Amino acid sequence: MMAARTQQADEDLMLRPPHHGITEVVISAGDSAGGQTGDSCTQKRGALRRTKFKEMLSRSLSSAMPSKNKSSPAKEYDAIHDDTMAPPTDRNMDNFPMSQVDMAHQATDHIYETERDGDSLEHLAEKYATLLCTLAAKTIELSFVTVFVALLGQILTRRAFIRKAKGVTLAEMTMRNWVIQPGSLLTYWEGIPYAAVTLLGILTLSATICSMFYTTASDAMVSPKLKYGDWESRELDGLVRASYANPFYIQTACTTPIDKVMDPNNSAPSCLDVQYSGQSYHNLLTFMSEWQAIHENGSSSIDYLGGRPNGKHNLFDNTTMVSSWIEQEFGKPEPAFAEHGRIINNVTLAMPHPGVYAAATDPRNDILQPDDLAGVGEYSIRASVVSPVVNVMCVNMARDELGPLVYTTWPQARTNFTEIPGQRIGADDWFNDVPPPTDDQWLNRTAVDDIFRWGPKYQRRPPVFQLYPINFNMITNTTVALSDSVYILAKSGFVDDFTLCELRSWVTSKCSTEFDVSGISGSYMRAHCEDPSDANSYAAGSGNNDTGSPPWPVSDWRNVAEQWRLSMDLNGGTQNNNASNARILANLVLRAPRLDPLLPSMSEALAVLASSTLVSSSLGSTYRMAWTYEALEDAGDAALSGQLRPGVYEPFRVAVRTQQYTSSHTSAWHAVFYPVLGAVFLVNLACLVYLVFFRAGLVTDYTEPQNLFAVAVNSPPSRALAGSCGHGPDVREMVVPWRVGYSAAANHYFFEQAGESRRKEKKPRPDTMQSEASGSDLLEAHPHGRYRNSYKRLSGGRTWL
Repeated sequence: MMAARTQQADEDLMLRPPHHGITEVVISAGDSAGGQTGDSCTQKRGALRRTKFKEMLSRSLSSAMPSKNKSSPAKEYDAIHDDTMAPPTDRNMDNFPMSQVDMAHQATDHIYETERDGDSLEHLAEKYATLLCTLAAKTIELSFVTVFVALLGQILTRRAFIRKAKGVTLAEMTMRNWVIQPGSLLTYWEGIPYAAVTLLGILTLSATICSMFYTTASDAMVSPKLKYGDWESRELDGLVRASYANPFYIQTACTTPIDKVMDPNNSAPSCLDVQYSGQSYHNLLTFMSEWQAIHENGSSSIDYLGGRPNGKHNLFDNTTMVSSWIEQEFGKPEPAFAEHGRIINNVTLAMPHPGVYAAATDPRNDILQPDDLAGVGEYSIRASVVSPVVNVMCVNMARDELGPLVYTTWPQARTNFTEIPGQRIGADDWFNDVPPPTDDQWLNRTAVDDIFRWGPKYQRRPPVFQLYPINFNMITNTTVALSDSVYILAKSGFVDDFTLCELRSWVTSKCSTEFDVSGISGSYMRAHCEDPSDANSYAAGSGNNDTGSPPWPVSDWRNVAEQWRLSMDLNGGTQNNNASNARILANLVLRAPRLDPLLPSMSEALAVLASSTLVSSSLGSTYRMAWTYEALEDAGDAALSGQLRPGVYEPFRVAVRTQQYTSSHTSAWHAVFYPVLGAVFLVNLACLVYLVFFRAGLVTDYTEPQNLFAVAVNSPPSRALAGSCGHGPDVREMVVPWRVGYSAAANHYFFEQAGESRRKEKKPRPDTMQSEASGSDLLEAHPHGRYRNSYKRLSGGRTWL
C-alpha cells in the first residue's frame, strides 16, 4: 500500500512547467516503492544525516522522497517535508533553489567574538609586564652599583686611616670608576694590572661585569616573554549546530542584510551564490597560479598526486586552509588504464575541519589568542576530528559509449536542432521521458557501469543528459534519483572522447586537522592525512567507537553542490555559451593515461573548485563520523531536521602547544646569565653583612671626588707625585701607597706617603725627570716644562657652562 502511494506521488511530482529545463538538465527522480529498494540494497548509503530542499519538489523526485533515509547506523531519519506549503507551480529563470527554506540569520552569533572574563586586567598586566621588569632590573642595577661603590669607599678609606696598613694606591682608588664607568677599563687601563690582582680588585672587577650585564641578564632570564610550552593532550569543546552538508543550516550561515522580508524566496540563495562563486574562483585561480610557475619553468617531472600542488581556501579572510590529496593509490591513471582500457582520472581531496577554528577561538576552551598577547602570540593544535572530502572521477568515453546516457540518442526522443549545425537537443520537457525509479528500473546499461558503480548490481542509477556538449563546453546533472553524486559532462577540443565526471563528498577518519596560529605570520590550517605515525588522526586519536565506519558518500552534499554549480553556471553547455570556466576545465582533460607534470588534470581542478563547498558544509557541523543528535532536534519544524538550536558542545581530543608569558630563558645559551644574577645577589648580601655586622657606622669616603679634592688640596706637596699635575700620574705614581694623616695641633687631615712605590723600574723612563721635578719646574721654558703652553691655553680660556 505504501508502495502504491509513493508511486502515485512520484507521478504527480513529475509534472513540470512548460519552459522547465531550458538552461538546466533536470532528471526526474524519486524513491523506490515505499523504501523497499533501499532495504534490499546490499550496501546502505548515507552515514550522515540527509535533508531535502523544498524547492527540489518542483524539479526532482529525488528531493521529495517520503521514505526514511538511512543516514546513521543508529537510527533512520524522516525526510524533510512541509504539509502547509505547496510546491511552486512555476519557476522563473531568476529563481534559485532552496526558495522555501527558513532564512533566519544568525549574524551576531559568532562565538569566537566573545570577550574573556577579566580581559582588561590581563591585558594591563601583559602590556606593562616587560616595562615593569626592565624598570625593576635597572633599579636593582643602580642600587647595586651604589652600594658596592659605597662599600669600596669604606674599605679603602678605613685602610688609609690604619697606620699599620700598607695604605691605598691611586690604582686602587680608580677601582670605583670601573663600576661606575666600565669604559674606563679601556680608556685608563694603566692601573688595572696592579689593582685587579688583589682580592678587592677581583671582587670589584666581578662587580663591574655584573653591573654591565645585569639588565641584559634580567631581560633574558626574568622579564616575561612568550614561550612555547610542551605538547599537551586535552579536550576542546566545539559548538555543533548541524549535520555535515546540511543545506538549511548553510543558508543561515550566509550573512546578508537582505532578509526574507525584502526578498522572501531568494535572499539566502543569492547570498550563497555570491559566496560560492567568489570563493570557488579564488581557490581555482590560486591553484592555477601555482601551476603557472611550474608550467613556465618546464622542468617538473612530478606525475604523482603527493608531489603536486593542492588546493587552498581562505577561511574568514584570516586563515589559510591547505588541503591534502588522499587515496593516492587510486589517483594513478596508468593502473586504471591497464585494467579498464580507458583514461580514468580519479582524485580525492581532503580539507581540514574548519570547526577547529571556532573551537580554538571559543573562550570556553581558554586558549590565549594573539590579541591577548599583544598581537604576537602563537599556538598550535593537532585535532582528532574528521575531515571533509570531495572525490572527483573523470572518465573519457567515446561518443557511442556515451549514447545510452544522452537523451537525443534514445528511440523516439523528442529533439530540436540548435544553432550549431548537426547538434540536437532534447525538448524542454524531455525529462518526462526518463523512466521513474522503480525496483527494477535502473535505466540503460553502459560500458562504464562497473567504474561508476551503476545498475542493479550496485543499486545506483546513471545520469541522463539533454544533449552532447560541443567542444570546450560542459553540462551537469544533479538530480539523479537516490543519488549522492553530481555529474558533469565535458568535451575537450584536443581529444575525440567526451569526459564524464562524478563528484561525491563524505567525511574521512584518515586525517587530523593541524591549526597553527601566529599573530605575526597569520593562521594556517592543514589536513594531515594517511600518516601511519600520526597519533592525532581521527582513527587513531579520537577515542570514538565510529572510527571503523566506512566513509559513505553524503547525499545532502549533492544539494549543496547544486547551489554551487548554479552560482557559476556550470550547466551553460545546454545553451552552447562557451563559458570561460568550462573552457579552462576542458583544456585540462587528460590526453594520455598519465598525469601531466606541467599541467593539472581536470579532476584536480574540479576538486579544488568544489573545495569551498566542503568548508561551508563543515562549519558548525559535527566533528565525528556520524550524526547522533536526532533526539535533540526540533521535531515540530521539518526545516530544522539535522540542526540543533542553539546547539550542543561536542568534545574532541587535541594536542595543544601554546605560548604563554614565562619568566625564564627561551634559549639554552641564555643560561650563561645565571651567574650574573646570582653574583649580584651574593655581593649585595655580602655588602649588607659587612656594613651591618663588621663595620658599624660609616666614615667619610675619601675616594669620593669632592672629599678627595678637599683633602688633597690641603695636603703638603710630595716628591712622589712631583710633575704629575701636568699630565697626570704615570704608572709608577699609580702604585705609590698613601694614608690619611692627622695633625692634632691644627685639627687637620692630609695625605702622606705610606712607603715607596710598589713598582720597581729597572730603567728610568723618559718621563722620570718630569716626575722628579717640582710642579713649578714644569712651567719653566726648558724641555721639562713643555706643558706650560697647554696650561696658559687652558687657564686663559672661557667657560660656556
